Amino acid sequence: MDIETVKTLFYQQKMAYSPSTPPSYETRMDRLSRIEDLCKNHITEITEALQTDFGSRDPDLIFLADIFSPLSHAKYVKRHLKKWMKKEKTSSGVLALTGQRAYIVHEPLGVVGIMSPFNAPVSLALDPAIDALAAGNRVILKLSESTPQTATLIKSLVTEYFQTEELTVVIGEAEVSRVFAALPWDKFVFTGGSETGKHILRAAADNLTPVLLELGGKSPCLILDDANIPEVAEKIQRVRLMNGGQVCISGDYVLLPEKHLEAFIENVLETAKTAYPSIIDNEDFTSIIDSRAYDRIVGYMEEAKAAGSRLITSNPMNEAVPDATTRKIPLTLVINPADDLRVSTHEIFGPILSIYTYENLDAAIGYINKKPKPLALYVFGNNRTEIDQIIHQTSSGGVTVNDLLMHADAKEMGFGGVGYSGMGRYKGGFIGYQAFSNPKSVVEQGFLRRFTGRFIPPVKSDRLREMLRRQVGVK
Repeated sequence: MDIETVKTLFYQQKMAYSPSTPPSYETRMDRLSRIEDLCKNHITEITEALQTDFGSRDPDLIFLADIFSPLSHAKYVKRHLKKWMKKEKTSSGVLALTGQRAYIVHEPLGVVGIMSPFNAPVSLALDPAIDALAAGNRVILKLSESTPQTATLIKSLVTEYFQTEELTVVIGEAEVSRVFAALPWDKFVFTGGSETGKHILRAAADNLTPVLLELGGKSPCLILDDANIPEVAEKIQRVRLMNGGQVCISGDYVLLPEKHLEAFIENVLETAKTAYPSIIDNEDFTSIIDSRAYDRIVGYMEEAKAAGSRLITSNPMNEAVPDATTRKIPLTLVINPADDLRVSTHEIFGPILSIYTYENLDAAIGYINKKPKPLALYVFGNNRTEIDQIIHQTSSGGVTVNDLLMHADAKEMGFGGVGYSGMGRYKGGFIGYQAFSNPKSVVEQGFLRRFTGRFIPPVKSDRLREMLRRQVGVK
């Protein structure tokens, strides 16, 4: 798609938007229903497109990551939308006795741009689109150029189900993405890497575009002394291998007491063998998205090995992996790598799991706090005091205790990062609706309107002047 077409689509939506004609409840519900129909009626086509783009991707994972998520999200939003659209009453305190009324009207922002990444390109486009459409906005999607078959399919399907002025899709390479991000949006959503997020902010600055960034980072799994090691080991490795490790909120590294190290390694390898008895010809084992990402991850492994780190690979059939042809990399454990290695400093976004041992909880918390704030933090154990200490002495986008990923799908809490892992939140019910609305404050004055003019400077009455000062404790 050429640049001029992208701009034409944008300004077509801009011209269609008007604050005087916000979409009705019925219109918004219809748009959400069409999102549901798009997903439900084309599961096979979406699955095949994603498998083509990845080379190998588990169909169950595709359903869970790219189809189940928007369907579940749309269902929840539709159930609550009528309540969210009502004006939100706020307290006027004692002034209510004078007839004053205060409330918030959540009005649409206008035109919203959304850029989704390759790892879950459908859901990470449609999930924020559902929030934006529910809030009454018009939306343009830009799916990752790393998943061209999926992007082309979604463009075709959106064109079938929606008018251009409601929801549309642009496709293209990096130059299209650059121009797309720089348009004067009323809100922009980007999911991807932190370094690219910096470019998005620079592009948005000229138009003062409000930006929601979901960026990822190195999410720690902190295992306490009383944790159930076999259970924890299986959960961490299953999520780490999900989508070939290309999940922004999977555990990037593990911190655990030294005495549990070998038991943890043993259980990880045993459960990984059960889940993935083979690699190269196993369609459940997802490929790395492209050769550049494959080379980057293999480079991390080679650097750690050359530095003398202990590397342990899950390769039950002793296959020739990593395999550049299928771009499949086995689960690789890196034990206590040096702090200056890239497995320690960079978000891996692949099937490498670094494991660090700690002497005491304060040291583990200190290690987490030395790094940029992560998108997620996972705690495993039962000691209430220690769990609370971790929650209150670390900073992250969200926390799940004794499981993984769960906070990202909580219906009443927004999902997002903090600091280097992002800014702003969407999903999470009303929080997602608010993310794409302007909370317009409205005050309707009561009979005090007859007297408030007397308090506007210059104040002519000593009595009124003293009254104002007493309100804030000034003599």
